[in-house]
Amino acid sequence: RLVLLDTRNREEFGYGTFENALTLPIDNFTELPMALEPHRDALADATVVSFCTGGIRCEKAALFLQADGMPNVLQLDGGILGYFEQVGGFGYDGRCFVFDGRVALDPALRPLVDEDA
Repeated sequence: RLVLLDTRNREEFGYGTFENALTLPIDNFTELPMALEPHRDALADATVVSFCTGGIRCEKAALFLQADGMPNVLQLDGGILGYFEQVGGFGYDGRCFVFDGRVALDPALRPLVDEDA
């Protein structure tokens, strides 16, 4: 069984996420371990793949969760944006929030906001 774990906050995943991903009601990354706690038993028999925008937070989350007794956690290398570059939008619903004036990118890496406007 495979579970995709969105390590981004609710504002970010509000723009889009992978289909059937586990999203958590967090506003800050530091809230992730506590928000994940009620799901730990259900995830015990699954391979969990954490993901985020560019790969930094999901790597930190995977390392933390592995050290905290969840050896079945991997990360999506390069995050959502790396996935868009390599795969496109297959399995992803919506856009990916980014931390600049573009606001969010679609799977073709087109911005929600035209930077030239």
